[in-house]
Amino acid sequence: MTIRRTGEEECHYDENEEEAFTLRVHHHGRFNEAKNEYIGGEVTYFDWVCIDFLSLLNLDVIAKDLGYRLPLSYYWKEYGENVEYEQEVEDAAMEDCVDPTSYWEQSFEIPEMASEDRDGSESDMHLSEGELNSVDGSEEERRHTPWVRKTYPEFNAKTDLKDPKFQVGQVFASADLFRKAVRAHALKQRRAVVFEKNDPNRIRVGCKSENCGWQIFASILSEDRRTFKVKTYTPLHTCAMVFKNGFVNSNMLGRKYVNQWRVNPDWNFAGFAQQLRDDYSVDASLWQYYRARKHAKKLIEGTVKEQYARIWDYCAELRRMNPGSTTQVKCSLDGDIPVFQRIYICLAALRKGWLEGCRRIIGLDGCFIKGQHRGQLLTAVGVDPNNQMYPIAYAVVETENRKTWQWFLELLKVDLNINNSHGIAWITDKQKGLIDAIADLFPNSEHRFCVKHLHNNFKVYHKGLLLKQTLWGAATAATEQRFAQKMAYMREVSASAYEWMTDKDPRHWSRAFFKEFPKCDMLCNNYCEGFNSAILEARDKPIITLLEMIRNYLMKRMAKKRVEVDKWHHLVGPKVFKFIEKVKLETSGCHSDFCGNNIFQVRNFEQDQFVVDIQNRTCACRRWQLVGIPCVHAMCVIMTSNMDPIQFVDDCYKKDRYKLAYDPVIYGLNGPSMWPQTGDTPIRCPEFKKQRGRPRKARKLQSDEVRQDGTTRLRKNYVLIHCRRCGQVGHNKKRGRQQKKTPK
Repeated sequence: MTIRRTGEEECHYDENEEEAFTLRVHHHGRFNEAKNEYIGGEVTYFDWVCIDFLSLLNLDVIAKDLGYRLPLSYYWKEYGENVEYEQEVEDAAMEDCVDPTSYWEQSFEIPEMASEDRDGSESDMHLSEGELNSVDGSEEERRHTPWVRKTYPEFNAKTDLKDPKFQVGQVFASADLFRKAVRAHALKQRRAVVFEKNDPNRIRVGCKSENCGWQIFASILSEDRRTFKVKTYTPLHTCAMVFKNGFVNSNMLGRKYVNQWRVNPDWNFAGFAQQLRDDYSVDASLWQYYRARKHAKKLIEGTVKEQYARIWDYCAELRRMNPGSTTQVKCSLDGDIPVFQRIYICLAALRKGWLEGCRRIIGLDGCFIKGQHRGQLLTAVGVDPNNQMYPIAYAVVETENRKTWQWFLELLKVDLNINNSHGIAWITDKQKGLIDAIADLFPNSEHRFCVKHLHNNFKVYHKGLLLKQTLWGAATAATEQRFAQKMAYMREVSASAYEWMTDKDPRHWSRAFFKEFPKCDMLCNNYCEGFNSAILEARDKPIITLLEMIRNYLMKRMAKKRVEVDKWHHLVGPKVFKFIEKVKLETSGCHSDFCGNNIFQVRNFEQDQFVVDIQNRTCACRRWQLVGIPCVHAMCVIMTSNMDPIQFVDDCYKKDRYKLAYDPVIYGLNGPSMWPQTGDTPIRCPEFKKQRGRPRKARKLQSDEVRQDGTTRLRKNYVLIHCRRCGQVGHNKKRGRQQKKTPK
């Protein structure tokens, strides 16, 4: 397109150039009211204009070239209203039929003439409302009025995609949006359509039925090369409805129902299939459901590579919204590209709550991550004043060994300000490398082993309920004398079992040798197991989704506990109060005698005697010292003396300490679009090695565990199978027949 002023040489077109024409623009003048003509001003010609060029966007470009400021009102006048001319679909520029041999005459004005002309004087172009009519007028007015203002509807993706309506002249922001609208129309109307022409510049869609005349054609505008405009549209369908549509594929279904999966990640196949029948009257296959769910999950969570690339930004946002929190990322280098290895997170609210309100005992545990890139989740969990778990820190590492545990504990030691290891106790499951890591970093601390895991190793060689009860009896013994009695009984039952246990230091697994300062006598690492169970749904998610689900769980848990504490009816928590009430019931078989100086002698139904010092809060059975809650012997003295048992409970269980633990707030994070851009080199995800077979989701149960799925039959463990044919042990009738067959 070229600009030509009045008086310059006129442009001539060849016969082969029928699609090009000259556009004449009148401006900087005024209209004659009597003759309804444009008078004065200037005339500018635009040669070599393509028919597809005519659009409101391109007229704005012409106005700017002529020196005018937007917004403007455009008016056009057509010649040859009575000329009949059939235009090809690909060459149609507007919905009106015009004579291609005549010039298009067009003028425009600034509304109310608020702006100035280029020479500085105000324009005198004024028109009455009766002389010019917009496209909103009647059909009769548009037919007889020579000056008409043209506007074209824009397709709104947010509102119009639900039920697309097409019309000639409608514009779309892109070709992809036009394709989506056509597909949505086909699904809504239950029609089978086909893309007859589908390229970056032109799209023609027709009905699959040969007898149906429905069709639509749109092409790109020449000026911006992005906007699509409908040139031809035949809206009537004469074909029958179909109930099997090729547009109903897994990608489309994933985009359509992404919000359902976002709200309910466990949306099953039955609900999905019923929803699809209600919406489109089509049936879905099981694999189509799997693929659609996978695509929706990718839309919700993003790809795995995208999440690893934004770890730096996520850590920056976490520190910005929760000041004082610790985030540590460790990567290996592949040239200049960092490859993810580990990430450690300790939220400031959890650290402050543990330091001010919890006892000095921490459980450590690791669990598997079940996502595409496998790894281990290491956790540190404390105990709150209501004898419930209190997560402190967590980390995602590549594997569980001494190196990763030492890295985790070094960071935890700095966060919790543990300078003297005498005042801390640990309880673990004897994970790989964890014993050596604790011995190196906390040489003077108490290290307890989970007795449940100890028994799992014990029963491999020494089976039987009696040995199990004897082992647990030795572990729960609170005095050394009681422990010695239980071990002597084990030697009588099984000498080999006794020899196996003598290799295990009792300081790690028996209450008789536990220190009294933690005020906790737990033998199992159940708090860590409970935390791992609480975040089970997060463990198969991509890295940032995994970390965010854990943070959200902790944030909501802290807020919930702050509300619950106001509903307490006593100075201690509900679990502690329930334990006290249970101990009260056990005092029925005890009798106390006063000795003097706040010292009592208590005899139980087993004819054992224990000395209780109420003032110093001690009992010869050591249960009061270990737990911080009066034992059955101390409770007998307290109830006999008509005193309040809660007054003799250690302060670590009181309401004030609970509030100190849960008063700190874990603040929420903004969405990924609001995260700060650190500018660091994006982290690459670790190498993925696909394992053989189907990935295991459920944990492998121990031989003595009962399934939680409501089954009523126990598994046949340790049952000897006898053959009904030969009577031998080790196979059944069917396997025996197979063994007799000789290979060819």
